[in-house]
Parts: sequence; structure tokens; C-alpha cells
Amino acid sequence: MTRSLKRWIGSLVLALASIFRFENFWVNHPGFFEVVQSIWNAPCHASSSVSVISKKLKRLRKCLKSWSKKLSRIELLIRKSSAVVSLLDRLEECRPLTSVESNFRGIMKRHIIRLLSHKTEYWRKRCTIRWVIFGDENSRFFHSVATRNHKRNAIPQLRDAAGNLADSHSDKAAILWSVFKSRMGSSFSLSMHFDLSQLFRRSHGLNELCAPFTEEEIDKIVMDMPNDRAPGPDGFNGLFMKKCWHIIKWDYYKLCNDFFNGLIDIKGINSSFITLVPKVHCPKTVNDFRPISLLNSCLKLITFRSLSFSSYTPINMVSSKGALFRTA
Repeated sequence: MTRSLKRWIGSLVLALASIFRFENFWVNHPGFFEVVQSIWNAPCHASSSVSVISKKLKRLRKCLKSWSKKLSRIELLIRKSSAVVSLLDRLEECRPLTSVESNFRGIMKRHIIRLLSHKTEYWRKRCTIRWVIFGDENSRFFHSVATRNHKRNAIPQLRDAAGNLADSHSDKAAILWSVFKSRMGSSFSLSMHFDLSQLFRRSHGLNELCAPFTEEEIDKIVMDMPNDRAPGPDGFNGLFMKKCWHIIKWDYYKLCNDFFNGLIDIKGINSSFITLVPKVHCPKTVNDFRPISLLNSCLKLITFRSLSFSSYTPINMVSSKGALFRTA
């Protein structure tokens, strides 16, 4: 679930904290919401809403890591619970079970079913198969797909600009670092050779684009979030936001309103993971990968709200030449 990362690229040291990933089956365990509520409602002394959410998410990650350690040994719990049920079944062959023993066996069977569902959910998340319905679930199938995806995600070799193949991790990291640093780490100014006010007519009825955040809009955005997409550096996905929204929503309301009023600096939450997605079956060069950015959950909320208006508000712009441009 977690691992510590520390990478050396030449003389540069890239040190990353332990990676945290929210597991979907946690929400079905007794005590999960009590843990979240106790951590989230604890006093938090910070100067801005960004700092408040950052500190609360950090404390929650640490607490959930500790709390989930007793849940990580699912295979062992399944074996022990199955052994208890098997013992009661053998005992029933010798004599009738008492009402207490019979009820206990029923409890253990339901417990095994719950553990198996947690195991299935664990592997379902790692195989990224989205067309399988509940009736077709099979943990062995998910396990095999997840193993295949893990192998596919590895980069065995990478070719540099000179055509040389790199096999070691440090060499491959150096190639990726240099290429994407030159692409993303450089900036240059653009000169405008035309006047937009003369090219396009003024559009009316766009006041909603500048409207303040409302609680109903924020609630709808959270409910429309995908449950299980790749999380950002904070490690929390859409399912966490939905299930725990009644606990955490007030801090997110304040964050959105402060952002709209220009009262905060989002630098504290504006971090992301750059993930490489293969564009071909057997990628060999850096150009065979498409980089995507995995944002924090709170930043997704702000960007989704901003994009929702621009996506659903039609804008007509007619140039002086009669060309029509429309976004919808």
C-alpha cells in the first residue's frame, strides 16, 4: 500500500514521502467514519483554508495508515475464519450444534463473505477493468489482470536522443528528467499580432462564469466525481470524497469561496504526479509516452467547477469575416 521513494539522478536527489493510496474497501469496515470524523474535527491551527485542508489531510493519511494495518492481512483472516467454520461443520457431524454455536457459525460465514468482498475490491482497483459487473466478479481474474498491468507499467529499456539504450533505473530516470525538464521547465513570451476585440464580437449572458461558488454546485460536482480514478499526491479518490462529504464539506466550502474571493494562495495544494501513459504497445523512446497530471482531490474540485461553466455555457463569436466559432 505504501512505499518510500528516493531517487538519484546524477548529483540530484529526488526524495519523495511515502505514497499513500486510499483503499475503497475501507469505507465498509466498522469504525472507519469514526476515525475520519475524530481526525477531521480535531482542532487545527492554520492561517488559511488551504493550510487547514493540507494539515487535516496529512493527519488523516497518517492515522489511516496506522488504522489499516490490522486490515491488511486479509488472506490470513480468511484462512482463520474458514478454519473456524470447518471446525464447527465437523462438530455438527458428531452432534447437533447448540443455538449459540449455530449462530456463531452464521456470523463467521457472513464475516468470510465480507472479507472476500474486500479482497475482490482490492484487486478490482488495481486491474482497472471497468466493464465487469458485480455478478461477474472473480478475485483471481482481477489478480491476474493487475499483475499484467504491473508488468506493462514497467519500462525495461529506454532509448535516448543518440539512440543508446538505457537499462538501469538511474539512466532511464536521467533521460526522462532531462527531456521533460526541457519541455516543461522552459518558458518564452508570445507576441500578439492581432486585436481580439476587432476580430470577435462581444458575447452577452456570460455573467454565470463569474458567479460565486454555491454549496449546491459543489455538492453536485463531488457526487459526479468518478469513484476510482488515479489519485494525486494526497492519495484520496472520488469515493472518499463522496462517502466522507458530510464530514469534510465545510472546509471545502470555505476553500472554494476563499479561492473565488482571491484570499488564498493555492501553492500548498497545487502539486501533482506526472504519470507516463504508453501510446504504443512497446514504448522505446520518451516520445512513446504521454504524460498526464494527477491532481489533488481539493484542486480537482476547483477545476471541475471552473470547467463546468465553460463546458455547458454556449459562446458565439462571429468574426468580421463572417466565420462562426462556437464552444459547447
